Amino acid sequence: MNKDYKIRYIYTNGKKRKIVTYANETKRVEHNEIKLFLEKKLRFSKFTKAYISRSSIYKNAKTHMYNDIFIKYDIEKFFDNINHKILVQILHEQLNLGKEKYTLLEVSELVERCICGKKGLPLGLVTSPILANIYLKTFDNILYGKLKKLELNNVIYTRYADDLVISFKNPTNLEIVEFKNEITNIEEIITRLLRKYSLRLNINKKSVLNLSVSNHVRITGISVIIDKSGKRRLSVGKKRINRLYDDAMELYVKKLTNNYVYTEEDLYNIDRVKGMESFILSIHKTGYNHFYSGRMQEKIIELGFNTLHELIKSLD
Repeated sequence: MNKDYKIRYIYTNGKKRKIVTYANETKRVEHNEIKLFLEKKLRFSKFTKAYISRSSIYKNAKTHMYNDIFIKYDIEKFFDNINHKILVQILHEQLNLGKEKYTLLEVSELVERCICGKKGLPLGLVTSPILANIYLKTFDNILYGKLKKLELNNVIYTRYADDLVISFKNPTNLEIVEFKNEITNIEEIITRLLRKYSLRLNINKKSVLNLSVSNHVRITGISVIIDKSGKRRLSVGKKRINRLYDDAMELYVKKLTNNYVYTEEDLYNIDRVKGMESFILSIHKTGYNHFYSGRMQEKIIELGFNTLHELIKSLD
């Protein structure tokens, strides 16, 4: 590992992930300058929703909200498998769309300053998301063009980093099996296109859902739901709301302990809980307390609060 970087490991969904961070401030400053340069010079496809200003997982899910059939794919080890030679070629082409021109050597040197291995982009570096986005710009555009030719009703495609979502309307309420040929064609198209970028699908994470049957489709952490009245809405999901409750209660109980002083990890978790609540409120604008059972709400009241929101505000 280059002396400019250091490695740490985190666990997400039970899986160990390697995160590369900066070992010195000079390299961080350099990468921030490269990031600003690339953001100024590059134009991304309208289909990519991650790492883009004024975009979010909420907006990604909302794009598909009124369709009926959902096909979800995952690109296998996307960041790890990005090919540097292909990246240089793509970046060279995209940077030279403007008035200023850059040599292949200049672009190659820029990429070299943003990597620390023989292939892939390191998770954790500020330059990696923007380079990953431009890597699949042409892929996004070509894929959507091919999807349109399948003549599906209101076909919509978005990509959030390595998560691909394709949806379309099903006005005659056909079963998923009736779209078998179209789904097979879509998968073959994506597989062929990804091969040109040294990437492939993780078929184990493929999901095909009919919203009229399931009444619930989860897209990048946000659920599209059909409620009892037949109205569609977006939700963060009860699991995340329950976790907010559990984490906030745990922190508050620590606060009640005699002579207990919050550790750095506790302070980090307080910020995380407040951030999680802000995110939930950005989607459930009328509040989330009604998601909790009677007993859960009783516990909040026993601690002297009317809502979990009041309890969370007291954690400082």
